[in-house]
Amino acid sequence: MSYSKQEKIDIILIYGKSDQCLWQAVRLYRAKFPERNCPSRSTYGKVVKHFFESGSVNTKKCTRTHNVTNQLNTRFIMEKVAENPHVSTRQLERVTNISKTSIIRILHEQKFHPYHVSLHQDLHGRDFENRLNLCQWGLQQYENDELFFERMLFTDEASFTNHGQLNLRNMHYWSLENPRWLRQVDRQRPWTVNVWCGILNNQIIGPYFINGTLNGQKYVTFLQGGLQVLLDDVPLDIRGRMWYQHDGCPAHSTRLVRQILNTKFPNSWIGRTGRVAWPSRSPDLTPTDYFLWGHLKKVVYCEQPTTPENMKDRIITACAAINPTTFEKARESLILRFKKCIDVEGHHLEHLLQ
Repeated sequence: MSYSKQEKIDIILIYGKSDQCLWQAVRLYRAKFPERNCPSRSTYGKVVKHFFESGSVNTKKCTRTHNVTNQLNTRFIMEKVAENPHVSTRQLERVTNISKTSIIRILHEQKFHPYHVSLHQDLHGRDFENRLNLCQWGLQQYENDELFFERMLFTDEASFTNHGQLNLRNMHYWSLENPRWLRQVDRQRPWTVNVWCGILNNQIIGPYFINGTLNGQKYVTFLQGGLQVLLDDVPLDIRGRMWYQHDGCPAHSTRLVRQILNTKFPNSWIGRTGRVAWPSRSPDLTPTDYFLWGHLKKVVYCEQPTTPENMKDRIITACAAINPTTFEKARESLILRFKKCIDVEGHHLEHLLQ
């Protein structure tokens, strides 16, 4: 039995007058409207339930049209976005009186995507000139010798902490019930593992673990002993023509460090005080920064580290597991980055890479 809109309204009103007692509402409805077909208690309950769930007595499906996304509104939204590409959908909703859902639909139909900002170190002073000089020099060397970057030992140091990086958005536990899953993070008793690594052609040189914070003396000890051991397996013809690269860390620039590098790599090392200067604030120009550390930390922090020794074992395992072709891709990216850096005259380039 179907009921008119007015009959359904009367059903709801009488239900309210009956203190929301269903059987009493049925009796009151029958007494007030004896000429009508009185609904059964079950039917009465369905009408009431639909009203409280939908806020309407209309049971017909609403065939909603998308007039709100018509050409006029689309043009209006796109003009507002052109005026301010950073505007939010909530702000658009306030100034246009178009619902947020419709605004998002319009933007999607126009193939617009909400890209997120990328954070980079601030460049200033002579940074642009220094970056440009390095990239021009590097590509000139590569043009003269296609194996030049394969003989470049790119090096850097990084710190791995026990609380590490934890991306909660990538951690899931699928279950029918809440498993009350938790993961302990020890921030009250922090410890750190400091490690040096190098990339030479298609292999990792290292890792070499540093006790405590790196300083000039520890770096000297490493260059005189640890590095020599790590390079034992590198063929002599490569070691004789190899370049050494490190960044502008203060420990890399002491007088004794410069003397050692001038002896081991005469006129063949890159650093803040080297014959070829390394530009400050340029992690986007060395594969240890734009590739290696991110890859290692992603692998190492898959599970919570337990002890410094456990952390070291994970780092060693992760280094050994890197596929040689991955290094080739990182080196190809380096050449592309150098070219792009020249195109943008030393400015930031990572947001321009495909």
